Amino acid sequence: MNHPQQPLGGRIVDLQSAPSNRSLTVKYRRNGKLQSCEPCRRSKLRCDHVVPTCGRCVRRGCVDQCVYHPNPLAQNRRKGGLTPPASLSSPSGDSAAALVQSIETSEPEPRGPGVPLTSLPRSADVVTREVHRAASAPPLHLRDDYSGLTGNRGFLGETSYISIFADGLGTNGPELDSSHVRKVRLSHDRIAQGCKVLSFLKENHMLIRLASRWYEICEDESCICVEPIMKEWLWGIWTHHGDVLRDQNPEKIRRLCELVWRNTQTPLVCNENTTAIQWARAATGPGLRWEVIGLIATVAGQCAGTPEPTNRSSKTSNLTNPAFPRQMSEIAEDCLSFSRECEAVGDMFTWLLMENYCLTAKIKGETGYVTYTQAGEIVTAAVALGLHQGGKQADRLPFFLAEIRKRLFAQTYSAEIAIATFLGRPPRISYRYCTFQSPLDLPVSQLVLQGDDLALAIASLDEKGFNTAERVNRVTWMKTWLGFAPQREDILDLALAQYTPEEVLGRAEDIQRRNREHMESLPQFIKKIRDGPLETEGKTPTEILFMVVIRQAFSTNELLLQRVLIRKAGASSEKLVHIAREILQDILFMSQRHDLGSLFQTDIASLLGVQGMRSAAVIAVELLKQEQLPVYPKDPLLPRSQTIQDLAIFAARLGAIDPADGSYSICDQGRKVITHILDKILTPPTASDRPQTSHELPVHQDQPQLQRHASIDVPANDPSCYGWNFPGVMDSSMTDLNFGMEASFLGPDNDFMQWLENVDWERSGQ
Repeated sequence: MNHPQQPLGGRIVDLQSAPSNRSLTVKYRRNGKLQSCEPCRRSKLRCDHVVPTCGRCVRRGCVDQCVYHPNPLAQNRRKGGLTPPASLSSPSGDSAAALVQSIETSEPEPRGPGVPLTSLPRSADVVTREVHRAASAPPLHLRDDYSGLTGNRGFLGETSYISIFADGLGTNGPELDSSHVRKVRLSHDRIAQGCKVLSFLKENHMLIRLASRWYEICEDESCICVEPIMKEWLWGIWTHHGDVLRDQNPEKIRRLCELVWRNTQTPLVCNENTTAIQWARAATGPGLRWEVIGLIATVAGQCAGTPEPTNRSSKTSNLTNPAFPRQMSEIAEDCLSFSRECEAVGDMFTWLLMENYCLTAKIKGETGYVTYTQAGEIVTAAVALGLHQGGKQADRLPFFLAEIRKRLFAQTYSAEIAIATFLGRPPRISYRYCTFQSPLDLPVSQLVLQGDDLALAIASLDEKGFNTAERVNRVTWMKTWLGFAPQREDILDLALAQYTPEEVLGRAEDIQRRNREHMESLPQFIKKIRDGPLETEGKTPTEILFMVVIRQAFSTNELLLQRVLIRKAGASSEKLVHIAREILQDILFMSQRHDLGSLFQTDIASLLGVQGMRSAAVIAVELLKQEQLPVYPKDPLLPRSQTIQDLAIFAARLGAIDPADGSYSICDQGRKVITHILDKILTPPTASDRPQTSHELPVHQDQPQLQRHASIDVPANDPSCYGWNFPGVMDSSMTDLNFGMEASFLGPDNDFMQWLENVDWERSGQ
């Protein structure tokens, strides 16, 4: 049984069932606070702002004097004859369209017969708390008095109670997954916050320009939200709510806010016959939701700062202020908070999480704590939706939504493994508990097709689902990387777990075998990206970017594996240095492309700070060790002049990163390290700095490479039995070299990150 509680200083009001003669005043003072009635204002007493009569006047017995003056600062004040403002109440009907008609001055445009808006239930109650306290008092916190109602439980797996009941009762038992809809309880301040979020939509033309420009750059698809759906959302908002958003009338904005809360609490209903346009229209116009508003903000924020084409002039080119993406991020965070309160864990919510993660990475960098926690929430939401188990026929999803779910989970897993690898942390999701379904390599224009047109588009793909036009786009990258990501996870496991050298060698051989098998399964145009030079002629900037990213996926797996072998199995560093040089050359090639740098500044900065810093650190330390050898080798592992030039160019690229970019901090720290190493190499040594050669050790001038000694115990068994051929072992002085800073560059990425944080820059810069 539910026992409604009487909140301190106020009472609970249901917008759908409460009488319409009691509500808060909609009049505001100049300072933004709610207006007080005349008796309370003159007596300087705290008013609860309730109309038609405030609580204090009721208790004092002066109900006839309780009026709200339309202009309290006017000279000729009157005590009576004022009509109280109209009360705020929800419409009596259940239709969202009826509520919109009470907000707008014009009729909403009729829907087509195929739009599933009529099937959306409107039974969810949005409950607000009328606050009998001054507007300047601290806001009331969210409290759920309906303890008997349960929220959205999400995916329940094999060990859950649902599975036990299902196994015992089979299909003859009652419906087990029938969660009641939890009523959302809101304070006045929460509604006011929603009204503030809605105010940014009045800049409709700017938002349309930003969204159009962003999809033009990304070739019709953002991180996860595709262009046709975003267009429908923007069109529906302005068509149905344009007058309200333009005029910003407080009462109408408040009613619109209540409508959005109600819609967000109501799940979207679709089936296998629902088109992408129908699905999009169900969440805009009369069905506008907080997730949609947040997605619009994230797309606008990601586009901010990207230049317009030279043959086009637009006001969007002026949106280079770093404050604009942050403002859009705050709006997106508010929309996420609203959606969480409504427990709207659905497709649009996970889309918003992913797009907001991309925007936050742009603002604060991919290695920041906020970005890391957001990536974790994406994993949580994806598992709650059951995306880790793959799609099933019983889901009855339309084709476009099923494919976007595959793309979403592929990006979720990829982002989690990538950030876990760089930070050296255990992943929050593992391929061992997932069923991967690779998305089809279809462009957005074909993704939203239906019937025979869709069948023809699918038939044009190869047997693995890749496009046959040899175009490299976002989905091409997803499909390729999805095959390498489990190997990356296993490499991370080798680095973090406790294995013997024999176990490390065996597991490393298995990882390389699976890498080769996946590589053989890829189409020929993907293999050419890894093995040959990058062919950029006739390619768009987006294609070139994804070609570089795919190439980096191949090399980075091998580089990380070699680092583990060096640390745990006594391998030499020759192969590691060779791979690092290849990666650095690709990063330098990409960073010198003006078309990429202007359109994808954040992506370039991220690649410089993650992939580039890995490879440059390996090369810089190896070069310094080479310079400090007693006798310089005849055939050095690193060509001195070319390596110094590459490192100098890379340091200059790091120095060119915008301080407002999220990757600036790590790039600036890396620049200082590399610059210090180059200064030490290029500074003529003094007599005391020259190493003392030992006459007891013979020096072979004609030896192309000095023999290295193992820094850890080599396995007693022959490593060649695992298929590993080590040309030598490590120099015992490799970890003992001290060049003004103590660093362990051959450890995991988190070792390098911690070392960067602890460097004494004052001493190192001398």
